[in-house]
Amino acid sequence: MVAWPDFRARLQRFLVIGLGMALVLAITLLLSAFSEGFRLRSERLLDVFGGDRYLVAAGSSGPMTSTTPLPASLGDIAETAGAVARPVFLAPNAILVDGQPAGVIVVGSDGDEPGLRVVEGRAIGGPGEALADVEVVELALGDRFTLAGQPFTVVGRTEHATWDIANAALFVDRQQALGLFADGQDVATAIAIEGEGELSGLPEGVEVQPREQAFDDVLSRTADAKRSIDSFKVTLWALAVVIVAAVLYLAALERVRDFAIFKATGAKNADLVLGLALQAAFVGLIAGVSSVGLAHAMKPIYPGLLSLPVRVAWPVIPVAVVIAVLSSIAGVRRAIRVDPSQAFG
Repeated sequence: MVAWPDFRARLQRFLVIGLGMALVLAITLLLSAFSEGFRLRSERLLDVFGGDRYLVAAGSSGPMTSTTPLPASLGDIAETAGAVARPVFLAPNAILVDGQPAGVIVVGSDGDEPGLRVVEGRAIGGPGEALADVEVVELALGDRFTLAGQPFTVVGRTEHATWDIANAALFVDRQQALGLFADGQDVATAIAIEGEGELSGLPEGVEVQPREQAFDDVLSRTADAKRSIDSFKVTLWALAVVIVAAVLYLAALERVRDFAIFKATGAKNADLVLGLALQAAFVGLIAGVSSVGLAHAMKPIYPGLLSLPVRVAWPVIPVAVVIAVLSSIAGVRRAIRVDPSQAFG
């Protein structure tokens, strides 16, 4: 077996190649983390408002994006069936901070959202107060701003109430929100329902949507960004192949005399092929394992919600090994064509 002595002689080079490939793969994993972050963001948003299913206006895109009002009293139907109902009132709008507009999703809140968690300050206590998600970067605790011509003060900060990178929640008193955006009518843009009671007697123009449909609807807001990220990931995988293939081929060119000596001393083509494949697999293994560690180390550098679960991270290791082995084909072909007589030239 020619692989092991040759491998020991060139260990440092193989480590450098593996770490270079690992950096490219780590960036690929970070892109995957951004893409997974969109899914996690959607799950957490639904967790904030709760609900196994939702009442929405018929034909609406979903409970977290619909702006078509429904009577809030529809929740009584669910409660009659033994379920728990909470009206959700959402109003996309813009606030003025120091004269500059910033887009937000205004949430009319009674403070009973099951997943609402205050991470700084306190919950809203009445009109004129607001609870801003941490991703509303224009606002800090104690800031004052104008919404629909009315002054507000940020009394607390929450998290996980974000639709996408550009739209986060601003919780204000429900009655004040209805007064500003619904002419004071007791309406909701959706009604979150928990419990399995049968909903009968729903009026025409109202439909029930399951949580899965609500999740897909929220996730669809980031579909274009996700497609762009996935396309760039493919480009980086191709780049990794090119980098490793080029380095291994150049290394093979430098070792023509070595290959000739191996052949002259009895090594068969199969031995060279297996040896180079094992060396490439080792490079891929170094790259795959290192890339996972690098990706986790680099996550705090990047803003936004990044998620890198095991099911996303671990496949990069066998894929990296396969890529490295395939990338060694050019070097293998060069080794096979070597004439043993070159060992004496």
